Amino acid sequence: MLAKDFVSDLIPAVTVMESANQVVRRMCEFKVSHLPVLEGADYLGLISEKDIRNLADQNQLIGANSVRFSETSVMESQHIYEVIDTISRHDLTVLPVLTSGKKYLGCITLPALVKAFSLLCAAGQPGAILVLSLGLQDYSPTMLSRIIEDNHAKIVSLYVIPDQNGRELIVTIKVNTQETSSIMRSFDRYGYTVKSYYLANSQLDDFYRTRYEELMKYMNI
Repeated sequence: MLAKDFVSDLIPAVTVMESANQVVRRMCEFKVSHLPVLEGADYLGLISEKDIRNLADQNQLIGANSVRFSETSVMESQHIYEVIDTISRHDLTVLPVLTSGKKYLGCITLPALVKAFSLLCAAGQPGAILVLSLGLQDYSPTMLSRIIEDNHAKIVSLYVIPDQNGRELIVTIKVNTQETSSIMRSFDRYGYTVKSYYLANSQLDDFYRTRYEELMKYMNI
């Protein structure tokens, strides 16, 4: 899952010959706070609504020397995890993607990021979700996988986050079956705590909605 796989052409870049007013109108039209700036085929940087509105003359061309652009971007070969991290750290609404030759390829939007999140957590695949709580020293993907496979199931998605106090891990596992009673008994036998589980479609919808909201909150968007 690379940056180039999520590039969208729905958000057009702006050029150095457009005025601050024109760029702000474009941002309002597409409901974003950032836009990539091009000069010909060359990527110059990312301009933000905040920077534009600070200009004294809103009729000024954004190519003027007084207008500065952020150099933030990712290469087409970077992994989607790096994309998520870059968008989060810089509080972006779009992220420019460049080719290996440093040419502008397009940008990644928040809807594209949601699609990536859906793929990462295997949201479209059937199966149940188990949420475990365990100590840092008890986390072993090999052990978790063995327990699940011993119960004739497979892991289709697994991700880990620390809890709020940082002393435990919250492990979310999606398996390729909804028959989880034997898996949960095995986890209990090995001393793992199953905090919650989701089986029905309505439960899964609520789970994915909650995780999406957590992702957006984490990114401060």
